[in-house]
Amino acid sequence: MVLGGASLALGLLEPQRSGLPSGFVVSTIGVTAIVLGVRAVRLARWGSATVRAFGRGGAILGVAGTTLMAYALLAFGLTASGVTLPAISLPALDHTTPSVPIAAAPRVDQPVTAPSPATAGKSASLEAERSALMQSAGTLAFTMEQRFGAGPYPASLVVSAGEPQRITLADGSGLAPVPDGARVLYTVAPDRSAWSVTITGGAFGAVATYSSAVGTVAAQ
Repeated sequence: MVLGGASLALGLLEPQRSGLPSGFVVSTIGVTAIVLGVRAVRLARWGSATVRAFGRGGAILGVAGTTLMAYALLAFGLTASGVTLPAISLPALDHTTPSVPIAAAPRVDQPVTAPSPATAGKSASLEAERSALMQSAGTLAFTMEQRFGAGPYPASLVVSAGEPQRITLADGSGLAPVPDGARVLYTVAPDRSAWSVTITGGAFGAVATYSSAVGTVAAQ
C-alpha cells in the first residue's frame, strides 16, 4: 500500500508548465507495488481480510501511479515533435517559472507606451523588468507567427541601435521592441522550422524565453 501510494504521488508530481509537460519522473516503484500486492492477495486468499485489502489497494495504486508515469513520459516525448498533450500532474505542485500563453501576447498594432526620459532604459524593479521582457518576447512570437506562420523562419534577427531598441529582420523590418540594454539570443532549427529566443535584461538580469515548439513565454 505504501509503495503504491508513493508511485501515485510521483505520478502527480510530474513537472509541468502552464498545463503542458516540461519533464517526467519514471520509477519502478509502481511495478513493485503491483507485484507485492498480488502476492499478498494470493498468500492471504484464505487468511486475513485486512492483508487482502491492503494488497489489492497497493496493486491498484501501483497501476494508477505507473500509468501516470507512462503518460507523462509519452507526453514529454511527443513535445519534441510538436505534439502537445495536457499535463496530468497537480497544478499546485508546479514549481517551474511563470509562463504566459502566447495567445495573451499583445497585438503588434497596439501602441507601446514610450518611457519617460527619467526612466528610459531602466526598470523600477526586477519584477517590472521581467514583465517588460515577457511582453517583448510575446510580441516577437505573435509577430513571427503572423509573418511566417509555421515557417520557414528567418536565419537571423537584428537588434537595432536606435531608441528605443527593437528586434528587426535583416532588412530592417521591425518585429518587437525590447528594453534598452537588453541582450537578445535568437536561435533557429537547421531546417528553419522552429525557433527560440532568450531576452536578458540589462538592469536586473531578468530573463524571458520563448520556443515555438512549446508555444509559451517563460520568465525567471
